[in-house]
Amino acid sequence: MYPILFNYKFINIGSYGLMLGLAFYMAFLLTERELTIRGKDPELAYKLLLVIIPSAIVGAKLFHIFENMPEFLRDPKGMIFSGAGLSVYGGFILAFILSMILIRKNRENILEIFDITAPAMALAYGVGRLGCHVSGDGCYGITTSSFLGTAYPNGIVPTSAPVFPTPLFESFISFLIFIFIMKLRKREMPAGKLFFIYLILNGIARFAVEFIRLNPKAAFGLTQAQIIALLFMLTGIIGWILVVRRARTSV
Repeated sequence: MYPILFNYKFINIGSYGLMLGLAFYMAFLLTERELTIRGKDPELAYKLLLVIIPSAIVGAKLFHIFENMPEFLRDPKGMIFSGAGLSVYGGFILAFILSMILIRKNRENILEIFDITAPAMALAYGVGRLGCHVSGDGCYGITTSSFLGTAYPNGIVPTSAPVFPTPLFESFISFLIFIFIMKLRKREMPAGKLFFIYLILNGIARFAVEFIRLNPKAAFGLTQAQIIALLFMLTGIIGWILVVRRARTSV
């Protein structure tokens, strides 16, 4: 693994940061293109980028701290400024909230814009997870003796034992979801349905992969990420039903 790609004096360029930046940039380009195709103001993509980047990073760090409070209390400064420890779902949640506020201020329909950005979400998630793999940031799986086992001896959170490379699994699944969503977006459907489908698929993928992740159990034999994944799936199912029902009653 290569957590640091370039190091000169006080300048450090990490692989995770580079992949995260690439994920945001690719999502921005795709969103800008999709907005243009659908007759929306493409400048909204730039505004969303300025909101999502800081909110996703701050949300991811805050959620990780909340998830690992005992460690945070032992070394607050170390955890805050560590290159590791970014919870994807924490970043998702805060970014969703602030994005909704921005979209509403721009007098756009929130569900329509979320539909437009759904492919970009899947693409960015896949690219971002590649960053987790190449940096070895600790979000890998349990030890295994199978041919899939991968060691991260030089990672941010090193391990010499072969473990399941769960970031690669999530990345691969996310790219499949991206392809599926890109094809599905061509169909006529009520506003919000595409976004809710993405929530369901993302939740299913994360819920499944958590069974071979290192995360501790939080409640009911499930990890905290699995509980949030279930909420994503539940939100997606309820949202799907509501938008379809509303579309039928409005005809």
